[in-house]
Amino acid sequence: MSNQRKPILPLLLEKKPVELVKPAKHTSCDETLSLSTLDNDLFNEVMYATIYVFKANQKNLNDPVSLLRKALSELLVHYYPLSGKLMRSESNGQLQLVYLGEGVPFEVATSTLDLSSLNYIENLDDQVALRLVPDIEIDYESNVCYHPLALQVTKFACGGFTIGTALTHAVCDGYGVAQIIHALTELAAGKTEPSVKPVWQRERLVGKIDNKPGKVPGSHIDGLLATSPYLPTTDVVTEVINIPAGDIKKLKDSLIKECDYLKESFTTYEVLSSYVWKLRSRALKLNPDGITVLGVAVGIRHVLDPPLPKGYYGNAYIDVYVELTVRELEESSIFNIASRVKKAKKTAYEKGYIEEELTNTERLMRDDVMFEGISDGLFFLTDWRNIGWFGSMDFGWNEPVNLRPLTQRESTVHVGMVLKPSKLDRSMEGGVKVIMKLPRDAMVEFKREMAAMKKLYFGDTN
Repeated sequence: MSNQRKPILPLLLEKKPVELVKPAKHTSCDETLSLSTLDNDLFNEVMYATIYVFKANQKNLNDPVSLLRKALSELLVHYYPLSGKLMRSESNGQLQLVYLGEGVPFEVATSTLDLSSLNYIENLDDQVALRLVPDIEIDYESNVCYHPLALQVTKFACGGFTIGTALTHAVCDGYGVAQIIHALTELAAGKTEPSVKPVWQRERLVGKIDNKPGKVPGSHIDGLLATSPYLPTTDVVTEVINIPAGDIKKLKDSLIKECDYLKESFTTYEVLSSYVWKLRSRALKLNPDGITVLGVAVGIRHVLDPPLPKGYYGNAYIDVYVELTVRELEESSIFNIASRVKKAKKTAYEKGYIEEELTNTERLMRDDVMFEGISDGLFFLTDWRNIGWFGSMDFGWNEPVNLRPLTQRESTVHVGMVLKPSKLDRSMEGGVKVIMKLPRDAMVEFKREMAAMKKLYFGDTN
């Protein structure tokens, strides 16, 4: 395992004025589209940015900006809701997409730096990396009308470039983001239409409302949740931790040693989430008697009856939780923790659980309530490995060599991400990278714990 420092380099960009790219063909879709219950979850009203990094291709003399501008215009013929604006309904306060045909903000920037000097943004400081994406800072209380999608293409002196997307989580989840960017690059490559046709059908995931009060997640343990001496704070740092395939195998093998036999194998996510959760708890010095919670997002596209169509790009996941006291977490074996994670994931596939989650989310929106207690011990580890790359994105510059998700929301200190590693490091093939955000002092502890675990399981003293 390796964790890498992020260079804070001067990244001065020359930006052209923002333009609005409209659909290539006139659409007669003058309508207001409702969103699903999952789309309307209060925690989903946040802009997420993703940076796709492309190396130079000296054999390709085309201009990526021109290709992407044209492709975006063609994309909006198929994904016309993205050229609308998000507003709140006056009747129930829920989000809706109003198609106004204004288009999507498109920005072009240039840099005098080479991408190699930034290590293809692998270790770039978050605040610097945010310059490569459209502005994702939105005051949701005062801004009642905003674009769900924006793009920025940044060209570098080496001939390489980045595509920075900003998409609201209220319109699509990670799978949906990947589907959209894949369609964009397909059109940029010369296809006349996306290979996967977009499907709206948000009514498929709308919960039934009743008169019962909403159950606020975490309210049953409010006041019992663990606290950290490092939180709250604004001094938060990010680390990228590379975990090679061989190390993952050793982690899984260690579970076999903990148990005489395994009835079923554990996934990479189940093993990694168990380790990272435990090490994060130690790093934050959570109080032993407090409760810590691991949140897991589980995709439900394939478990609905009938399954959601392939082109559905709205939110289609359910959160499940594993609760332990900090002391229980510390004393539990990785096998025991991973077993709890696996069991929790299976819960999300139950029809009754999905229906109750949808209904309860509707209740919470109606009652306008959400958890506001101390959340130091809450940790979400999201898995982007199978949604970050929907398919080939080669439109003349080969596949992107790196992908970097970003967000500005303060609560990201409670979120970690598991991604595929950069394609530039061949030694990481089959491995993963974990992106963690923690208070600066806690990150020092976290890295120390990671090094200790490395020595324990892999016998590496370096």
